[in-house]
This record gives sequence, C-alpha cells and structure tokens, in this order.
Amino acid sequence: MKNPYTHTDIDGLAFSHASNDLVKTESDSQSDNSQAFRVALLTVNLARRLGIKSSSANHHDGLNRSEKHDNLVFSAPLLSGMVGQDLKFLRGWKQYDSCVKGFNSLGLLAEHALKAEKKISKYSADELKNLRLEYLRTRLLSPKNGEPLKPVFSETEIRDFSSRDLEAISLFDLALWDAFAKRPIVCSTSSNMGISLHQAIRGFQNVKLNLKGRDITLLNFNEGWLIIWCPDERADFMNSEKTETLRRIESEQPPLTALHTYINRRQRDPGALRDALVDGGYFFPTNPQSKEEMQNLLFVALTDIAKERGKSFKEILSDEKILQALKGLDCQVGSDFVTVTAGVEGGLYGLMVPYLILLEETCQTGNPQGISTWNQASIGAALAAAVLADLVIRDYSNLPADLKAEAAELFPALGRFLQKNNLGIDLQTTVHGVFDIANLQSLAQLLGVVVEKHVSGRGTALVGLGSSSYANGNRCYDVLRESMTNNGPFLGKSTFHPMTHTLIPISQALIYAEDFIRVVTSREYLALENTDKIDFIKKHVSKPEPAGAASLAGYLLARLDSKTLSLVEIAYSLKICGFNTQRLLKFMGMGLPGANQFIQECYEEGHYMGQLAQAFLSTMDWDLKKLKEVSFSERKLSRQNFKTKPLDRGWFENNSYVVHLYLTGDNTRQPSRSFIEELLSGCNDHIAEIRRIATEPLSELGLNGPISVD
Repeated sequence: MKNPYTHTDIDGLAFSHASNDLVKTESDSQSDNSQAFRVALLTVNLARRLGIKSSSANHHDGLNRSEKHDNLVFSAPLLSGMVGQDLKFLRGWKQYDSCVKGFNSLGLLAEHALKAEKKISKYSADELKNLRLEYLRTRLLSPKNGEPLKPVFSETEIRDFSSRDLEAISLFDLALWDAFAKRPIVCSTSSNMGISLHQAIRGFQNVKLNLKGRDITLLNFNEGWLIIWCPDERADFMNSEKTETLRRIESEQPPLTALHTYINRRQRDPGALRDALVDGGYFFPTNPQSKEEMQNLLFVALTDIAKERGKSFKEILSDEKILQALKGLDCQVGSDFVTVTAGVEGGLYGLMVPYLILLEETCQTGNPQGISTWNQASIGAALAAAVLADLVIRDYSNLPADLKAEAAELFPALGRFLQKNNLGIDLQTTVHGVFDIANLQSLAQLLGVVVEKHVSGRGTALVGLGSSSYANGNRCYDVLRESMTNNGPFLGKSTFHPMTHTLIPISQALIYAEDFIRVVTSREYLALENTDKIDFIKKHVSKPEPAGAASLAGYLLARLDSKTLSLVEIAYSLKICGFNTQRLLKFMGMGLPGANQFIQECYEEGHYMGQLAQAFLSTMDWDLKKLKEVSFSERKLSRQNFKTKPLDRGWFENNSYVVHLYLTGDNTRQPSRSFIEELLSGCNDHIAEIRRIATEPLSELGLNGPISVD
C-alpha cells in the first residue's frame, strides 16, 4: 500500500490496526440535501408553532421589532445612498434578539422533533391513545402562592375525553413534549446559542393548547432542562455583557437553565458531550459536527467516563443514560463498541431558513435580477447554510414532491417564482463571507486568502466568530467546496473578505442610524406626543452586538480597500443622523478620553486602520456644509472606481441587483435614554436631509443603474 510518507508502494504495509476500535464510523455516504431541506422546513413550522409570523408583503420596510410582522428584510436607504448600491439588511427573528443562533437552535430542536414524530407515527392506535392520555395526566396548573401542584384535568375528566377530543393533541405537539419534556439539552456555545435555546424552551412553556375549553401549555413550567457550556467570565474571549445575560437567565423563575463554564475552548465540546452522556440528554454543539468529529469527541468522552468510574468501556455501554444519549446521536451500540452513523447537523439546516426567507421576501416585493448576500462566515455555519439553501433551491425540480408542496405552502411567493424560473439563471445569486482577522481562519487558509493591508493586532476575536466549523472534511466545508466546484453562489477566495475591529463600532453606528431615521420619519413616530417618542425609539432601534455588525464591516472594508468608497462619505452619513466625534465615542462606550485608546488599537491592526481612525474622528467634527461638499466630491470618484472594481461578478454589475447584509444579534448594552435625546437633538438639525434620504427613490440618491425593485 502506498503511504503518503513512503517513496514507493511497499508490500505488507497496511493499515491493519484501526486507530480507534472502540468508536467507529460507517463508510462515507453522500449527504442528502432533501433531508437538509426537510429539517429546514420543519424549523419554519416550529417557529410558527412558537408564534412567529409568516413574511408579509404588507409590512416590507416596516419598523424593526414591530409587533405587526416578523419580516427579516429591511431597506437601508442611508447606506444605499452612501455606497451607490441598493443595500438591505437581513435580520434574525426579534423573538431571538435578531440572533442567527435562533435559527441554529430551532434547527436542532426540529431535527429531534422530526425523529420523535416519525417514531410516534408508527404507534398502534392503542399506543397513540395511551401516549395522549399520559400527556393529559401530566398537565399541571401553574402554582400560586406556594400551593401544591395540581393537575389541569381530573381522572374523571380524562375518562370523558373521546377519541376525537384526543386527536386535538397533534402529533407534532406530542413529539415536542415526548422529545424535550424530560431529557436535558446540553449546549456548547460562546453564549448566543445558549441564550436562544433558553428562549425557545421558555417559548414551549408559553404555547397554549385549548382542550375541551381548558387552556394548557405545550410544556409545563417544570418541563424542559437546559445546560449551557459557556465561557467563564474570566476567559479572555468573553465579555461582561454576555455574562450578565447568561447569569440573568440562570436565575429566572421557574428555573430552566444551568451554566457550566470553560476557560479553554478545547474544554467546551468534550465537556458538554460528557454531560449529555451522563444525563441521557441531547448534545447541541454551536457548530455542526461531522461523523469524524463526533467519533473523536465520543471516544474522548466515553473513555474519560470509563476511567472516572473505574469500569471497562463495555461496562459503561450498559448504562441506560449513556445508551439513551447515544441513541439520540443516531449511534449504533455493540457489546463493546459504538458506531457513529451521522454527524450533528440540524443546526446547519435550521440556518438555511433566513436565506429561504430572504428569497421569499425578495419574490414578494419585486423582480431584481440578482441577489448578493454578505454573511458573517465564522458564526457557526451561517455561511455554509446560506450556500446550501441556495444550492438546494437551484436543484428544486429534483426535490421530492411532498417537500416541494410543503415549501410552496410556507414560501408561496418563492414557490410561484420557481414554477417558471430557476435560481442561478433567472435570478442570479452570490454569497460572500466575512472573516475576523483577529482569528486564525482555517477557511481563509484553505481558500488561500491573503490579507495584505491589515494585521490582527491585539484585539480579542469577537465571541461567536470562530472558524472551527471549517475543518477540512467537515460538512460545512464540503458544502462550500461543492459550490466552488459547480459555479455556485460562493466562489471561494474572491467572495471571502477580511473584517477589522476598527470598522466594527462605525458599522454598529451606521446600523443604528439606519433604524433611527426609519423611526423618526415614520407616521407612527410623528403622531406621538413628545414624551413618548424616546420610548418609541428605544423599542424599535437596536444597537447590534459587535459580531452582529461584522458583515457590514467586511463590506465597508472591501469598498474602502478598493477605493470605491471614501471615509468622508461614511462620516457624512453619520453626521446627518446626529453623530459627531463625542457622540460616536459615547456610543462606543468610551467618551472623549477614549479617543487615543481607540486610535492606538486601530493602529495595531496596521497603518491603514490607524490612519482611517484618526482621520475619521477628525472629520466627524467638521462643519456639515464642508463635510457635504467634500463627501459629494469624493462620491464621484467612488462611483467611477466602482465601475472598474466591482465586488460581484461582471454579470451583476450590468443588471438590477440588491446587496443584502446579514445582521445578527442585539445581545449588547443599548444606548441610554440621555444618549438618544442627544442624538435626536443633532438629528433634528438635519431632518430635511434625512427625510429626503428616507423617502426619495433610490435612483435619486446617486445610485448606478435601475436597481429599485419597487
């Protein structure tokens, strides 16, 4: 056999000893995209069960965090005028603080709910009836004033339930209860994944079912159990804001969540998996894990448990809790070995949902010929999931009929489009990734990306922006490689871009300003009394967390480095929204004394970023008239350069297309009331210009080409 480290084929040289005889994997099989799509659609159904609304054409360009809708796509006229392209925001659901991990969490929950529903659907009529009766008997009234727990239904009332009454308990609800009421979920995360899972399970405890005139909840207040393996507050990659949030949910009543902390990231997944095995629970990793990765994690966890208990590997495989956990991982268990048959990928499939919603909302509102999406590549599998969703829809005609029917019901506008058109042909798509140069980027290395102008500096990598889901051979990387090989939406290093920390606070401010002008020019805001206006702004304008602004930071850096955007154009856009140097530094949590610190940290990312920071802070205090004149002069050169240095394929630049920036996560300290009052005061000085930007057609804002989709 030829070995990569011998010069010739040598007789007798063979891999006769397996590196791991205790935990094995089945031979590789082709990933089934129809199964991925099935879990993605069930994720949408699960969201609907939790009260999240379908996208509606009646509420496009509505307010962020509106109670009227749960749309994810928002116009960005301020940024569109600034860069000369039609830009929109793609957000997460407000129920999960706009966090991408909400989709990840619901995907993992949906995957196990699908397994439970499949199991229950095979029950005999008597078995199904008995399961429904058990569900009824365990429903409890919420306790009041320390009173003992009481069942919702008496035994006499339960006996009066007819078969038709029992059928009101759907198989899906029964599956959710069967899967999650009694078994813990052990989540390994940098923080947001655990927060989203806590919100989802708490949501199950609030979903109402009405049976024979009685309201009950899908899960009791004491059902559901979550363990979050999260960074210790002493870890250098953790921040105090996330710690505050996690401590708060741990102290919630009734209790639901416990925290187990780690300092070294290498402790995270093995520790979480060990807990899941010991407690017979589910293992929910923040990043998808391939079969090979699960083989390694299981080998480490199981051998550690055996060592701790002083038992053999064979003996611990008879433990009922461990067997239950292994079954949940789709493992086959022999007398003294475990076979891994699948990775843990439900989160990846749930993360396909925002891209599907993007396509749905695009088809509802117009007919652009192209969509360019900028995605934080390293937030788990968000980039790979967007690419996978695109590839699945490109192959839509080959999906099973039942999946196409369900997709058309959940995404009717997209379904109508696909009856006559093809994604990738009639609607061109490109997916860009953005990576944090403060991390060692395995994907960037695999793609051969070289960053010439910027260095990582000493900035701590943004929590959540790791690249561990891109190891060679991982499902995420396989998806990206398939796209690169088959001319899909992700093209490799030409669509993979660095992001510096210098541009994060500027991007956060731009996102905040965009929502700010949306609110202050809305009919709802203008109809309010002055005393209510600040509260209205606080409700509908959110500062994204640093990682949540990474896609915009990467997009801006790409434009700045290619000289298709000027820092003066960015400064002017913030200035008219009420920002100046003092307010920008206050927004960053620094104040004027922090200017030198900010500039120093920017210089540590290289000379280009240091110069940008110095010039930007200086420019923000220019007189608005001067800033406007210089900005418009710079804009002409930016537009000229963009014609010869486009960021997307040449086909895009000659057609109508929209750039979508994937924002995620508002789990950060929000601006104070006094800051909003200051910003509003500055904004009111330029309200006419703001109204012009917010209301004029895009073609009037100096954009290139017929890009409006109205």
